[in-house]
Amino acid sequence: MVDKKYKDIKKIKNVFWKVLFFLYIVFIIYLSISKPIINYINFKGEDKIVHFISYFLGADLFFMAFFKKSKRTYFILFLIFFLLVPVLTEYAQKFSIYHTYSNLDMVASYLGAVCGFIFFGFKYKAFN
Repeated sequence: MVDKKYKDIKKIKNVFWKVLFFLYIVFIIYLSISKPIINYINFKGEDKIVHFISYFLGADLFFMAFFKKSKRTYFILFLIFFLLVPVLTEYAQKFSIYHTYSNLDMVASYLGAVCGFIFFGFKYKAFN
């Protein structure tokens, strides 16, 4: 009985992280093509910090959702999807009247994702 409850809780936890990750990606895509909520005028490069932090959090959510919780094939497919998001959102910004395409934004996004992966690795080793 206790073992079944533990499995049910574990299953709910796994679904929670996956849903949270996909909602976060939808949120990132929405922010990438909609009218900006914040006007980046405080200092040069402020938007790069936002890209870095956004993908840092996205990478951590990705690994919380899929690392050792999905079949290897699904993990790789969703990893490819996650790695394509910065390219696709920057490309979509070429057609937006609110945003502009920037290779440096993409670089900041990928640096954030790599640092998020490293952070997850340390967190995983520390708590498992």
